Amino acid sequence: MRKLDDSAQLLLIAGFAIGVGIVVITVMLSNVIYASNMASESSIDTSRYDIANAIQTTTEAYQDAYRYSILDEDNITRYEEYIDSYSRKASQNYATAGFTFHLQDHGFSEPYFTHNGLAEGKDNWTLVSNVNMTESFFITPNTSTMGNESNPLVIEAFNHSGSSLWSIGMYNSSGKVNITVIDGSFAPRYKPDIGANPEVNITGNRINNETFEFNYSASTTGQDYSINIYNGSNTIGIYTISGNTSSGQPFMLARYEVANPTLRMASSQMSINRSVPIPLPGGMS
Repeated sequence: MRKLDDSAQLLLIAGFAIGVGIVVITVMLSNVIYASNMASESSIDTSRYDIANAIQTTTEAYQDAYRYSILDEDNITRYEEYIDSYSRKASQNYATAGFTFHLQDHGFSEPYFTHNGLAEGKDNWTLVSNVNMTESFFITPNTSTMGNESNPLVIEAFNHSGSSLWSIGMYNSSGKVNITVIDGSFAPRYKPDIGANPEVNITGNRINNETFEFNYSASTTGQDYSINIYNGSNTIGIYTISGNTSSGQPFMLARYEVANPTLRMASSQMSINRSVPIPLPGGMS
């Protein structure tokens, strides 16, 4: 009986030791897996941060280059020199972090009224949100690229409840622009056949220096509102708008041209090749 008792005790001790060993191994493996996952996630987050940072600094460089170049008659040369200098410096800086950095295509072109300024960009989008007051608003559309009456370029201001406060529709009719303005106080107002590529000063109530009552300020005063653009891919053109947000902060948006460089970055862990549409000169959006 004593031998049976001794054997049972040995089996119990052995079973206990095996159980403890399994727990220790499980904990160790869990720690290794957790550490591996944390390292992997950290690497991914770092790469995402580097990419986002590169896109942001590239956007700012192009916009600064454009502003810098318009101060001189030989603006194309100044613009390209500025971007070349930025590209070299960025390449050197990212090399110390283990990245290759390269920019391709320094040119720019006339922008569409889409979200990113390109023909294939988002048609219907929000130009600016949470506006309390618009100080100035200018639009110059290119008539040759404008849609017809069934597909006009539309810009609309609407409040937080979704009610339309004011809108303008523009379309091409035999090479001349027709404009329709709608607000909550007056019947729709029409301005037909105003010629090609009109200069539209909405807040100044003028078209090509001729008086036209847009009634924009009266329709939006005392409101917090957003401004949307619809059918933006139909029309090339420029805009500038400035004012104050609902929080009292000033804003200024302007788009005169659009650049579309290709940004290439690579490291031992990742590689990207991305087109970066950049509004020039840009602003808050």
